[in-house]
Amino acid sequence: MGIEEKIKDIEDEIQKTPYNKATSHHIGKLKAKLSKLKEESIQRSSSGTKGQGFHVKKSGDATVVLVGFPSVGKSTLLNELTNAESKVGAYQFTTLDIVPGVMEYKNAKIQVFDIPGIITGASTGKGRGREILSVARTAELIVVVLDVLNPQHLDVILKELRNIGIRPNERPPDVTVNRRRTGGVHVSSTVPLTHLDEKTIRSIINEYGMQMQTYFLEMM
Repeated sequence: MGIEEKIKDIEDEIQKTPYNKATSHHIGKLKAKLSKLKEESIQRSSSGTKGQGFHVKKSGDATVVLVGFPSVGKSTLLNELTNAESKVGAYQFTTLDIVPGVMEYKNAKIQVFDIPGIITGASTGKGRGREILSVARTAELIVVVLDVLNPQHLDVILKELRNIGIRPNERPPDVTVNRRRTGGVHVSSTVPLTHLDEKTIRSIINEYGMQMQTYFLEMM
């Protein structure tokens, strides 16, 4: 069984398993395994496509990446905003490489990338999807371009981005890690935890070969 099949099996099991005190430990282990498999999948994809991926050079004050399905107007938008001449055609997959442009706004130079269109399953490697989406990791802003007749594509694109570890429109979790020489892992929270409990956290930590202290602090 390949990594992607293992990932799907674990995701299906998590979805089917009701979350409660009796299952929290099991779900925690599943989430930890899922995280490790996704990380391994990304690493394999990166190493397996060495020399064949998209190489882009960042410049300017910020970078914007246009993400969308094929033939939704990304190239047209890039040409209107910047000095680029991205090929435009009335057929899918007109853009086959990364096309850069520069937009100037209030003395700032903003680099804009038109990337090839993605398809459903891009995050698993379909249509060179992992290579294409990896460019979005370098951006300060991701602009999703949609066909007005297919607004449902937004959910598909957001899911593909999340599958490779990009969290659009979400703030990073307020997590602080203080390294200690001894004493294991101590976990504390400044707010009541509504999506995690001690068993879940402990099982995730144990899956990575670490031990957590037997007490759990919840600071108000």
